Amino acid sequence: MADGVVIIGLDGVIRFANPAAESLFGRSSAELEGTSFGFPAIAGETAEIQVVRAGGPPVAAELRVVDMDWEGDPARLLSLRDVTDRKRAEERAAQLDGERIARVEAEAASQAKSEFLAMMSHELRTPLNAVIGYAELLDLGIAGSLNVEQRHQISRILHSGRHLLGLVNEVLDLAKVEAGRLSLNMGLAHAGQTADGALALVQPVAESRGIQVSVQHVDDIAPTYDGDEDRVRQILVNLLNNAVKFTDPGGSVRIDCGLTTQPDPEARLMGGPWVYWRVVDTGIGIAPAQIASIFDPFVQVERGHTRQSEGSGLGLTISRRLARLMRGDLTVRSELGMGSVFTLWLPAVNGAARDAARRRGESPGPASRLQGLAETGEALLRELEPTLNSFVARLRAEPVMPAAQSLRFSQLADHIGTYVANLGGVLIAVEESRGQPTGLVADGSEIQRLVAERHGAQRARLGWTADALRREWRILGEEIERAIRRRAPDVDDAAVNESLTIIARFIDQGIELSIRALTRALR
Repeated sequence: MADGVVIIGLDGVIRFANPAAESLFGRSSAELEGTSFGFPAIAGETAEIQVVRAGGPPVAAELRVVDMDWEGDPARLLSLRDVTDRKRAEERAAQLDGERIARVEAEAASQAKSEFLAMMSHELRTPLNAVIGYAELLDLGIAGSLNVEQRHQISRILHSGRHLLGLVNEVLDLAKVEAGRLSLNMGLAHAGQTADGALALVQPVAESRGIQVSVQHVDDIAPTYDGDEDRVRQILVNLLNNAVKFTDPGGSVRIDCGLTTQPDPEARLMGGPWVYWRVVDTGIGIAPAQIASIFDPFVQVERGHTRQSEGSGLGLTISRRLARLMRGDLTVRSELGMGSVFTLWLPAVNGAARDAARRRGESPGPASRLQGLAETGEALLRELEPTLNSFVARLRAEPVMPAAQSLRFSQLADHIGTYVANLGGVLIAVEESRGQPTGLVADGSEIQRLVAERHGAQRARLGWTADALRREWRILGEEIERAIRRRAPDVDDAAVNESLTIIARFIDQGIELSIRALTRALR
């Protein structure tokens, strides 16, 4: 037999052990017989015990007990099955499940943080711009003449305000990238012109520190790249500022730009050819141990309270992420005390890139694409009651939700009416704002997030599974599409499809949020 069999008397002393039991205990039957089993054996019960083995690790065993007669005396037969592997598998599965839930929650927290910061753009920048603006008006003498000391204090306000605004802009740019809210205006641009524009912004600071800056075109013909010229200039300005900041007076900073089909091995690129900008400085350089981490958020070459250079440590993080959003990369080579070389890579314009840029230029703008969203939103609001009725009816007919048949309408509808009405309002607000961020759209997104989380928790109380909840959301999406197409037959098909695309994104977000809430509630 595969299972160990041990027979003990009513006094708990082992009377017999089969070969499987010998293997399980790591002892021969002669060694086992006459010894106490050491665990209370109650007939008819099942228990899980730890078997201590001679010269080996303990194993987990499932114990079953029945009464019997042995050689004319009452005894008990113990069946022992090794379940060590099963226990380890269960523990590993529980550990993996806990890690998965923790990872999902961490990702959700990170996403919520990023979305919060991205939405705070207006609230943070507006008062800062007001402070800087009024300080500039005072400096101009609008409110009256200033003496030397007052003008000095105003200059400090301006310097601190601009510095703080720069930090806020960096944090918000990073948050927008992480939240997927950063938009790029892709197009064709000349590498040399972009480099000259960036150098012009940094040159006054460099000259004030006695540092020579220059641009060198490696090729006779200035290459053309495909990207967002403003963002490329932002990256180059950041690289030049860092180079100037960490280069001693009398040093030099240079931009080399050109075209290549063989980028550096460390660049994460595919295809080609590539336009590159190399920012070369004669500064302090970077230690090998620090190179791998300088692109992480809030990491700086100089550390501690005694560092001489100010900044948030976000510039390189944002620059690399912007480069990769434009299908390029940002790399670095450096040696301590020997300067640094930062290289920005972006796709060069070939036939395919030129065609793609032309298509982007010919594609309809945001305003024309959003025309008609308000009509579909109003149609959805008018169809709210029929949509809820058909939604609830379909839930009651779903085989994966057998409990739905016995639930009341209010339990099945839950907050879905609020969710659908809010979707209609968001569509109206998106068209009226011409796709620009507004408080109404932000509030609408927050309402949908709240409803989805509460809905998941409520479904957990009703015994829903994750599959049932996912199916429910898909049913809601189908009923919303049916209502829009039924109520808005005169709306342009492009507007209807754009509306359904937006709604589908919200539905996907609702699925993720409600399942996360259901999982937390079930735990």
